[in-house]
Amino acid sequence: MKSKAEITVEAVKEALDFIDDNWGTWEGDLHMLMANVTSDERVSTHDVRRLIHALSEGEFIDGIIGLSAEKIGENYRINVNR
Repeated sequence: MKSKAEITVEAVKEALDFIDDNWGTWEGDLHMLMANVTSDERVSTHDVRRLIHALSEGEFIDGIIGLSAEKIGENYRINVNR
């Protein structure tokens, strides 16, 4: 059985693939990213926010490539460059 973190990473990876297939380079906020995270109902905005926060702090997350995040106020600017 996959952990909550593994499920979240998998869902975000699927969202990145969807964004890459449709737009290529993309910029948005957390809620716009969540609109593309549809693969698993067990993944919450809170889960994705924790992942995005870790990225914005410079943490490496295995499997997440081409995604960067910058905290701006209470939200994040998220960039996808693949």
